[in-house]
Amino acid sequence: MGYLYGRQEKNQKAGRGKMRSEWIKKAAAALLAALLLELIPCQFSFWTTVTKKTEDLTARTEILAGYTAIEELDQDVASGAAATADSGEEAANGAAAADGGEKVADSAAATPGDQTTEGGSALYLFDGSYLDDAGYLHVPDGSLTLRVKNYKGSLQRIFLNLDFLYDQPVLAEVFARDEGNSYLYSLGDGRILLQSVPENRYLKVYPYGQVSDFYIRIQTADASGNAAAGSYGELVVKYHGLSANGTIPFHFRAGRFVVLWAAVFGMLLLKKDSRLHQISFDAQDARGRQKRFVVVLGFTAILLAGAFFFVRINPACRQNLAVHHAQYQELAEALSEGKVSVGDAEEALLAMKNPYDTIALQAAGIGYRADYAYHNGKYYVYFGIVPVLLLYLPYYLLTGGALQNYVAVFVFFAGFIIAAAGFVYELMKRYFKEQPFYLWAVGTGMLVGSYSMFYLLIRPDLYHVPIVASAMFATGGLWLYLAGLNRPKKAVGLYAFGSFCMALTAGCRPQFILFAALAVVLFWERVFVKRELFSKKGWRQTAALVVPYVLIAAGLMAYNALRFGSPFDFGASYSMTSNDMTHRGTNLERILYGIWYFLFEPMQLEGKFPYLQSASIATDYLGKLVTESWFGGIFACSMLTWGIFLLGRLKKNGVLSKELAWFCCVSLAAALVIGCVDANGAGILIRYGCDVSFGIFLAAIVAVLGAAKAARQKKVYGLYVAWLKAAIFFQAAVLFLILVNKDGSINLQTGNPALYETIRAALRF
Repeated sequence: MGYLYGRQEKNQKAGRGKMRSEWIKKAAAALLAALLLELIPCQFSFWTTVTKKTEDLTARTEILAGYTAIEELDQDVASGAAATADSGEEAANGAAAADGGEKVADSAAATPGDQTTEGGSALYLFDGSYLDDAGYLHVPDGSLTLRVKNYKGSLQRIFLNLDFLYDQPVLAEVFARDEGNSYLYSLGDGRILLQSVPENRYLKVYPYGQVSDFYIRIQTADASGNAAAGSYGELVVKYHGLSANGTIPFHFRAGRFVVLWAAVFGMLLLKKDSRLHQISFDAQDARGRQKRFVVVLGFTAILLAGAFFFVRINPACRQNLAVHHAQYQELAEALSEGKVSVGDAEEALLAMKNPYDTIALQAAGIGYRADYAYHNGKYYVYFGIVPVLLLYLPYYLLTGGALQNYVAVFVFFAGFIIAAAGFVYELMKRYFKEQPFYLWAVGTGMLVGSYSMFYLLIRPDLYHVPIVASAMFATGGLWLYLAGLNRPKKAVGLYAFGSFCMALTAGCRPQFILFAALAVVLFWERVFVKRELFSKKGWRQTAALVVPYVLIAAGLMAYNALRFGSPFDFGASYSMTSNDMTHRGTNLERILYGIWYFLFEPMQLEGKFPYLQSASIATDYLGKLVTESWFGGIFACSMLTWGIFLLGRLKKNGVLSKELAWFCCVSLAAALVIGCVDANGAGILIRYGCDVSFGIFLAAIVAVLGAAKAARQKKVYGLYVAWLKAAIFFQAAVLFLILVNKDGSINLQTGNPALYETIRAALRF
């Protein structure tokens, strides 16, 4: 017996050694592959230009310091306004001439002739432009043009050797006359230049044959990269020179390399013959359980670190984006003073017959607080009070300051990650313990990385706080319910905390309380078959399940009654928003449009960065339909949800138990009901898509796990793995597209232009 045990232990050690060796080899292979990808195809521009000779055009370039229309680029400049770009004294003389002597005519271009100083570019200063002692050229109207006439040669690359005093967006546009075009034309939409992204100053251009003349107009741009010369102050630039057709520098990008390594390593790990598929969720010994626990902690830590990075990725969101985004901070201060209202209404508002017609209020010049709940002369916060009680109020009492909304989003999203990890773990422990352990990470990533939840993270604001909080509490409730079912000896405490979490969703975003119906599914057998709950025998567990709901409901009902006179009125209909919620009513068309856009609307893609455009929301609805930026339906944006359409077959084939099948049905039904309510009552907004996607992804996790089980039984597991890899990488691609999408007033381009342009440059080979 001892011999057999020793041999078994020896075989286990050998298996662990082989697995460790396999993982090291795959990590090394992925490292080598990523390195080769970074060094060769990602450096395509360098390798194809490494032998090219640079043509210095500095001496042939004229600088027209002022806005020049395209039809004026060929016109001459009046004499007496030229200065040397590399000579401070001569530039000052030129500035004096431009200001007081022979001022430049309305036309802005010239053939300077002998005004060009040897070794430098001819500089023409218009309308108050000047060169300071540090060599920076100041152009009040925010625009200048670099002109190269009679170039007469091949033009393939341009290097703008410029420095900017401010790290603000600057648009560089190239115009040319070539063998195929006798008239000047624009070479594309131009390139955004930033001081912090120097690689953007290398431009690859594609004219028609030999170029006779070309011009580069540089002007200040708005946050979205549109030309806005004169609208954003002066252009301040230091000109060092202009060159053409040289080598584009080698630029090793560590971030791109890491992404490539992770992608290749993931593909290798998920290969059909990988030992990863042989590691079942159910460990056979204590050592295996310890290893799995370490993996759970490690992966969860990675997700938490990712959330911390992404919630801070847009500096514009680290403060209130509008005045009404301070509602939670105001409510915390009001509660500290024993009040539930946050202010009194304006006198003129009290006299209005319909105070919720905000268009009429604006027309009459009557002030009101946008997006507050107005009732009986006072303003209230209709967003759930629970986030205030848990975070904003304690922070205010301890520090006297206002907690920023993005911090609250991160805290609740971090809790959501932990709850998701626990939920999927307990789900697999109860129903799928024989399936590969790596599917735990897939399921956790699915719930956390659903595209609408990711949007909340990268654009954290007031509206997203209660949604993320509800997602955390709903997931936490399901996690603790399953944990109690898996650990009968600890069930009372786990059930109590689970019900406490689930009930708190009503105090965040009330729609999420519908997911409490999943508790009925989970406890159905214990209530109606085994008779263990709602009986004398199980009174403690029954009380643990029920009492938290009663306590939370009583508190919320009292809070509602204090504000609106009814324990069941949460106040959303009193919102001072763009449409009168008190008269909105119910309409089937709004509901059907909501179902289409929430679930099925295809993504709108184009070839130009950032590729993903806002999906067009167009309807024949003859009424007011509130819509905002939208990226596409949940099924169109996530292949991982497609397993839902196999749930019926999985149930029929016995892969899913009746309990799991009902879990999916109730989850999907709750998501559909919430989507209908949101579309009818409020509109089609991406943050409302989070309500819908939460229930869909709960069911999708079960479908993915069930599909793995079915694929093994049908011996088509290789096909399943191929689909899973495609679905994971498609999901990652969608999240990336949403990250860089520039739709809406607050996005990465407007909030963090340096990172936005760096990402764009990294995709430019």
